Amino acid sequence: MKVLVAYTTAYGAARGVAERIAQRLTEAGHDVDLRDLAEPVDPSDYAAIVLGSSVHNGQWLAPAARFADLHRALLAGKPAWLFSVQTIGATSAMISARLAGWVRPKLKEPKVAAALRATANVREYRAFAGAIEPEQWPGPLGRVVFRLTGGRYGDHRDWADIDAFAARIVRNIDGP
Repeated sequence: MKVLVAYTTAYGAARGVAERIAQRLTEAGHDVDLRDLAEPVDPSDYAAIVLGSSVHNGQWLAPAARFADLHRALLAGKPAWLFSVQTIGATSAMISARLAGWVRPKLKEPKVAAALRATANVREYRAFAGAIEPEQWPGPLGRVVFRLTGGRYGDHRDWADIDAFAARIVRNIDGP
């Protein structure tokens, strides 16, 4: 099956997640195209789509939002999987585990992902924690707040969770 794995990223963490998912799908025998949404992408030739974005201020980045708006009707007819890369993922976080545990149930999906789940053939949405370095946090005050919330710089992506998400995609595509 020909699968599109499309993403947009701010600093590279979402690209890494997309690359890992594409790798796992390829290893399972699928024909996979990995595409950065910074360039135009036509999803019409694909049987399934995996779409992801970094999240800033609670929302997907503009290239992913544009792609979703432009191809909403097409996405309604194809199986799709969505992922976000953000501060707090389903299994890991950039901030303290205690604060993440309190915030996680209150988090809302980014508007674009929620809209796609309501109108497209979305099989699953998953949030992953990303990676962050001090220079990526806005200003000295932002860095202080980050540290006060138990924030830790570095890579917080849970590769086992990402692999499990990719495995669920493979199982769904391949069927029983």
